[in-house]
Amino acid sequence: MSVIKSICKAIDTVNDYLGRVFSVLVLGILGVILIEVFMRRLLSRPQIWTQELMIAIFGCYIVLICAYGFQKKAFVAVDVFFNMLPKAYQYLLHMITYILFLVPMVVMIIPRTWSFFLKAYTTGEKSYSVWAEPTWPVKLCFFVGFLLLGIQSVSEILKQLIGFVETLQEEKASPAGKKEVRK
Repeated sequence: MSVIKSICKAIDTVNDYLGRVFSVLVLGILGVILIEVFMRRLLSRPQIWTQELMIAIFGCYIVLICAYGFQKKAFVAVDVFFNMLPKAYQYLLHMITYILFLVPMVVMIIPRTWSFFLKAYTTGEKSYSVWAEPTWPVKLCFFVGFLLLGIQSVSEILKQLIGFVETLQEEKASPAGKKEVRK
């Protein structure tokens, strides 16, 4: 069990660090917005490239911090019935839903994002705007983001497995469970 915990800790440490690093992209978006406002409002010279750059940076930002958000439980969840279940069933339900829904999606998307990146890079693909910037950096971010999400998925599934096993062990050790009556 300690080997599994150390694997989870290593994955979590890497994604925590990268999530903090990638969160700085928000400052890039802010910088581009400030440039656009300055150029448009004060100099009356709007720029073509700013809107497209904002969209590209924001797309990279969202996908690159996805694993960090998953690790920190930052996504919206409706836990109305889930919270009423015993702890062991909560762990089991998380494992089942991750394996049934998240893992197949990530396994399907990772090779596709790699091929999108590779095609864009090798062909010198450019966007369809007047600015015509290369598309491969954004497509590389999509690949890296989904790869990190896949790796974080492994950690989250293993953590749910650990929680499930430890909860069952606690229940075996204490047949009355956590509802012991004190006099």
